[in-house]
Amino acid sequence: REAVVSTQSTGGFATYVVTVAIALGSQGKFTPEMLGMTATTAFVWLMIEIGIVQLAMYLISVTTDIKIFDLASFSGYKFVHMIVCVVSTMLMGSSGYYISFLYSSAAIVYFLICTLRYIILPDSTEDRIARGSKRRNNLLLLIAFIQPLIIFWLTHHVTYGPDPTPPPKVS
Repeated sequence: REAVVSTQSTGGFATYVVTVAIALGSQGKFTPEMLGMTATTAFVWLMIEIGIVQLAMYLISVTTDIKIFDLASFSGYKFVHMIVCVVSTMLMGSSGYYISFLYSSAAIVYFLICTLRYIILPDSTEDRIARGSKRRNNLLLLIAFIQPLIIFWLTHHVTYGPDPTPPPKVS
């Protein structure tokens, strides 16, 4: 199962990097350095996100059955939504970006809340009050709502962002 999870996250990551390269190329902003910078930035933010979740789980003393590869997988689902945002930008401009961003954000938050609820939240006790449920709910919401922020941070430069300096003219 972990091999399949890793493959899916890697595929989404690689497709995102190539899609950004195509989008920047269609805008005339592509440079070879942008390919490496896009991949490195996405990877670093993925690691930061996993680290934040692990730290939050440690600080609020939440023990779950969720493994690091599961966290990487759930964090990797955002790459599909990022691809949709970038392709929408290429097809419909900035308005397409914002429409797809809003839809993708809502979709990933809903998906993660519905999916991670069974992993993070414990089974309720007989009196329907789970021990530490407020902390676990906050962790669940942190994981779900950090996704749209990272999606925006990693995709907004395709719509906006600095124009590359033009190459020197050869006379």
